[in-house]
Amino acid sequence: MTPVPKYDVCLSFAGEDRPYVDEVARHLSELGVSRFYDTDEQADLWGKNLVEHLDQIYRVDSRFCVMFVSEHYARKMWTKHERQSAFDRALVSDTEYVLPVRFDDTVIPALRVGTGYLDLRRLTPRELAEKIAEKVGVEVGPPPAGWEYQLFSDTVTTNMAKLKDKQLSHGMAFAANVRTHTTDTDALDYFKARSRVFDDIVNSVSNVLSAGNQQWAFGPANKPGDADRIRHLAGTFLKAYENLLDWAADLRGTATPDHLRALYAAAARLADHPLKQIEEFVEHFAAAAQRGAGDLTLTIEYDPSEVEAELTKVQTT
Repeated sequence: MTPVPKYDVCLSFAGEDRPYVDEVARHLSELGVSRFYDTDEQADLWGKNLVEHLDQIYRVDSRFCVMFVSEHYARKMWTKHERQSAFDRALVSDTEYVLPVRFDDTVIPALRVGTGYLDLRRLTPRELAEKIAEKVGVEVGPPPAGWEYQLFSDTVTTNMAKLKDKQLSHGMAFAANVRTHTTDTDALDYFKARSRVFDDIVNSVSNVLSAGNQQWAFGPANKPGDADRIRHLAGTFLKAYENLLDWAADLRGTATPDHLRALYAAAARLADHPLKQIEEFVEHFAAAAQRGAGDLTLTIEYDPSEVEAELTKVQTT
């Protein structure tokens, strides 16, 4: 008799990649796929010999092991232990056992170059969960109504998580030095040029989410959308958000004569409100997509009075 595995899949990943994997685990549960995901079993793992217990899970108790390959995954101690157990199982298995998915092109010892994998740079957590469900034989069914908006939300949310370091640096008002202007003329000319760039970035947000672009991606009424167009729309929207982070960091990383520092600092803070408004919109969009209803508007507002006051001081001086 062949024992029935306890889990359809076990998930092997590095902690740095948890935001993505957490969403995959949630969607797997929704689809009815049993999975080992460490945070679900913290009480059960408490006090156990984890070396032995995890070896049992990754070598015996699972039907498949989904391995989330990344630069972080390659260097962690516990992921090394998990993949060793998984490869031991694969060595004696008559069918494929390790299912690699990649955040990047990091080389993993013992993972053969020719092994088929899925590229997470092209898949949202929901899409990966559906493919895992298909692999284990769980019927996924047709996409639910409003899948287009869920895809947009998943794509934006997943990729925004990759900007965490930039978000934290912005919150700290920190940026490494990228250039130095020693004269007032050069510093003011650069300030004016960057001000025009700020306007362009803010305007690009409304252009990306124009009614025409929304219909181009999500489709007209009662017609399905186009997944590739939705991903492109989401990527372009998020790029505008990242451009705002980079714009503020660029100003903060520019050294100027002392009496112009306050002007540059005030200008960098112009991005604070638009960034916050975009982040809140993404959060509300995700909630609306989850419940299948919502009427959302993104309004970009900012107050230039502080910058204008600092510019007046400089010009008066």
